[in-house]
Amino acid sequence: MDALIDLSLRAALLILIHPLSRGLFFVLAAMYGAGSGWPGWATGLCGALGVGSWLAPLWALWRDRARREHHRQS
Repeated sequence: MDALIDLSLRAALLILIHPLSRGLFFVLAAMYGAGSGWPGWATGLCGALGVGSWLAPLWALWRDRARREHHRQS
């Protein structure tokens, strides 16, 4: 039983480490929550965390690209 718990925790951590799978997890949790009657704030929080985890890496890429363009022009 300890091995099953260990594998489950490792799988959950691996899901939450990568932005794509973390976003998918939270968006699916929000969709589940909306269908099963969770409070609106919990569903909204899960949805915002999911979309935010997808947008944060894109924002970082855009910011780095803008910085490189600014340094080239200087």
